[in-house]
Amino acid sequence: MVKEIENVFSDFPGYNCFACGPRNTHGLRLRFFLDDETNEVFTKVAPEEYFSGWPGVVHGGVQCALVDEVAFWATFSETKKIALTAKIEILYSKKVPSGETLDVRAGVRSVRGRQVVVDSAIRDGDGNSLTKGTVTYVIPRRDALLDVLGPGGLDEKILRYAGD
Repeated sequence: MVKEIENVFSDFPGYNCFACGPRNTHGLRLRFFLDDETNEVFTKVAPEEYFSGWPGVVHGGVQCALVDEVAFWATFSETKKIALTAKIEILYSKKVPSGETLDVRAGVRSVRGRQVVVDSAIRDGDGNSLTKGTVTYVIPRRDALLDVLGPGGLDEKILRYAGD
C-alpha cells in the first residue's frame, strides 16, 4: 500500500523549503509517499528546463537536493524526528533529463543512535538508475536543533519532532 507522508512543517510560519515547501513558487513543491511493500519513500518530479545546468540536463545541485530531500523524508518517516544532513555522497552516473518524469526513491539503510544512513536514487521512467546517493543524517538534541534553527517561532508542533 502507498500512502502520502504529511508535511508536518508546511504550516510553520516562514517555511519555504526549496524542495518540499508547498508555497515556494520557485521551488520543486515535492510531495512524498511511503510504499509499505518496499519500505521506500518516493516522489515523482519533472524538473522544468529552468532547473538545468546544461540544456536538457538537470543541474547537479538540483539532483543533489532531490537525493537529500527524499532521504530526509525517509528518515523522518522511520524516526519521526527532525534530522540534519551531515554528509552526502553522490554518484552522477547518467544524464538526468529535464522535463521528463523522474522517480526519486530512498530507503533507510541503518539507524544507530542519533545517526541515520539512507540510500537514495533518481531513476528515469523506465526504472534506470541515473544518480545514486548515500546520505548520513544526525538527529540533534532539542537544544542543538534550536541552535541551528533558532528559537523564534518554534512551537510544540515542531518541537515534538526534536531529538531528546
